[in-house]
Amino acid sequence: MKLLLISLLPTTENFGVKYIHAYLQQHGHQSAILFVPRHDPAIQKPLREFVDTYRPDLIGCGLMSYEAPFAASIGKLLKESHPHIPFLAGGIHPTVAPEECLDYADMVALGESEETILEMAKHLDAGSDLKAINNLVFKHDGDTVKNPLRPRIEDLDSIPCPGHFPAHSYVYHQNSILPMDLRLFRKYTRYDGKAYNIISSRGCPFSCSYCCNSFLSKLYGTKSIRKRSPQNVIKELRSEVEQFPDIILINIHDDCFLAHNKEWHQEFVKDYKKWVARPFIVRSTPLHLTEEKISILKEAGLAWVTMGLQSGSERVNKDVFHRKVSNKQFLDATRLAKHHGVSGYYDVILDNPFEEEEDVIHTLRVLQQVPKPFQLQLFTLTFYKGTEIYRMMQEKMGSKGDLTIQNYFNYQPTYVNKLVRISPLITSKMMDYFIANRKNRYAKLLLSIFHFCIVTVIEPLSYFYLMLRGFNNKLVLTIKIAIPTFKTKIGERLMSFK
Repeated sequence: MKLLLISLLPTTENFGVKYIHAYLQQHGHQSAILFVPRHDPAIQKPLREFVDTYRPDLIGCGLMSYEAPFAASIGKLLKESHPHIPFLAGGIHPTVAPEECLDYADMVALGESEETILEMAKHLDAGSDLKAINNLVFKHDGDTVKNPLRPRIEDLDSIPCPGHFPAHSYVYHQNSILPMDLRLFRKYTRYDGKAYNIISSRGCPFSCSYCCNSFLSKLYGTKSIRKRSPQNVIKELRSEVEQFPDIILINIHDDCFLAHNKEWHQEFVKDYKKWVARPFIVRSTPLHLTEEKISILKEAGLAWVTMGLQSGSERVNKDVFHRKVSNKQFLDATRLAKHHGVSGYYDVILDNPFEEEEDVIHTLRVLQQVPKPFQLQLFTLTFYKGTEIYRMMQEKMGSKGDLTIQNYFNYQPTYVNKLVRISPLITSKMMDYFIANRKNRYAKLLLSIFHFCIVTVIEPLSYFYLMLRGFNNKLVLTIKIAIPTFKTKIGERLMSFK
């Protein structure tokens, strides 16, 4: 059975599609991935020709909400040009808005899709009816039919690893669809492919109102986190760094890697130092970052930790974002990171219509207390269907306005947003001045000058220093990762304001 999986992310780092690709191959099916990093209408002709040549029996497209309009154009094109090939939409957006996706897809796969698509491949082989498969949503006689939800995969060790550079991959490049080679892989992979991305668990201990995890927790009726064994994680990492020795950084994408217990981390660290021995980045909630865990992980090469503040207003965090983290707990976690020489990368959400200006001032006051140096990752509040914040915003707006999905990096260039961005790189006295004089036109002009200078010059230098510090002052190693990192990270950050 031949299947074609389409990824619409701007990079090759699509865990969902790569996991399904590996799962199908493990079970003897012929699978190919087509990476479409640019949402270009000119893809129509090369896509038709590629499908004519490859001749898949099923086409699946994994998508998030901001990719939905382009996915719709692809789905409609393929339904017109190849109506005999079933087109399946999967991923978080089809899971939360299946009926919307049925306007251009023959079927939608809800939730995790490894077992669903494998069963579809088996049914196609046997000539059986696809519409008997659990997790599928489809139209029948004008009505929407939603089949029962299959249980989640509990044994994550049973799923094959997605790999760094999956075999049988293609990429849309310069108006052509080409086999993925190493040059194209490096072009369309963040950090030039020198960082390896991995997940050791699925799920999050929180149910924040703006996050799809809150929807998935309700869908499956549980917030439990499923975890791979440390041996299974090390097996994947060892295999990939042996195959790609130029990998110099491991990027662990778990929603909360520190949700593993102490024994898991101890086992992981023992084999990691022996077989992998590269600096790594983790994500955590402030509540899970403890003295004991950070001490264990630092020994193995923990360089960076990403955590969310989101808002310095405890009212907003509690009542709007549904986050059970106090400012004190966040600040205690940042001090632990600083104490252990782990560089901090902290998330803040801007452009929140549920905040007043004073709430943003609270955020600035909290950021004043974070031990320097640190970096911020800033997002504009985005309202994804299926999330609690989406429902709250619909109630707030009534029938007015729209909740069109936007690029979550493109926050508004307001006075307070600019001040948040430069907060890691100015003194407390400067911060006090800009807060106190935020209505003064001269202060606004001065802030714009400071903002430009800091973003273009000081911020990149600070980022390099944080990398050096996180990598235990190893200058050669830092330079090796700095060049591809700046190409990726600074490019993304400079696009924040349009």
